[in-house]
Amino acid sequence: MTQKQISISIWFEEEKKHKTFIAPRTNAKTLYEAFELDEKATKTENARELVKSLNERIKFIVRVFQNQFTFDQFQEGFQSFEIADAVRKIMMEIMGFKAAETQEERDFLPDMKA
Repeated sequence: MTQKQISISIWFEEEKKHKTFIAPRTNAKTLYEAFELDEKATKTENARELVKSLNERIKFIVRVFQNQFTFDQFQEGFQSFEIADAVRKIMMEIMGFKAAETQEERDFLPDMKA
């Protein structure tokens, strides 16, 4: 069976460039933790819980990538409007789901079949 690669590209301001990282093989334990964090995230009810959940998922992602980058580098490597999508994409890939489409990936033409 072919190993699916989970990768992420993070901007490094001091070097003025993106760096791409590939996660090592993930296992069932990683999958279960991802599901738990995802379920917890869906139950957030206020901004404080949302920030805590986002931080927990970022820390998890850093561990999945075996500390190839730091928590701070992850936070600083995305613009404010990108970080939630980046976290969601990686979590979905870890859980084996197709990554959520970004606005750029969506077809701008409506489905004309009817």
